[in-house]
Amino acid sequence: MSASIRQFYKPYMIHGNLSEGRATGLRQMSLSAKKNQDGMPLYNEGWIQELIHKHPDLLPVRELEPAFHPIFPVCRELPTKAGDLDNLFVSENGSLVLVECKLWKNPEARREVIGQALDYAKEISRW
Repeated sequence: MSASIRQFYKPYMIHGNLSEGRATGLRQMSLSAKKNQDGMPLYNEGWIQELIHKHPDLLPVRELEPAFHPIFPVCRELPTKAGDLDNLFVSENGSLVLVECKLWKNPEARREVIGQALDYAKEISRW
């Protein structure tokens, strides 16, 4: 029986072992408030792409489809006829994992990302 995933609990950072360590509650930070030297948002879709490219374990692959875990980064911004795919990963068994990144505040994130991902998959399947 697998453990259920609960998304509304406050996360904690655990430092050290149980008997000697301490726990610090993590606070939500504003991603839109941080700006770079040019006044552009520091945390954008490119930042998310790079973060998961460097740390693919941030993606809940095992929970979504255990057969695809673990995944390994191949590239970012892969050009296809449907546009540039944000992230491409490959699983240990050679399956491709396509990742499209959207900011929560992006209004197209919910509706268009599914169609966009299907377009990428259709194009890559023809290779």
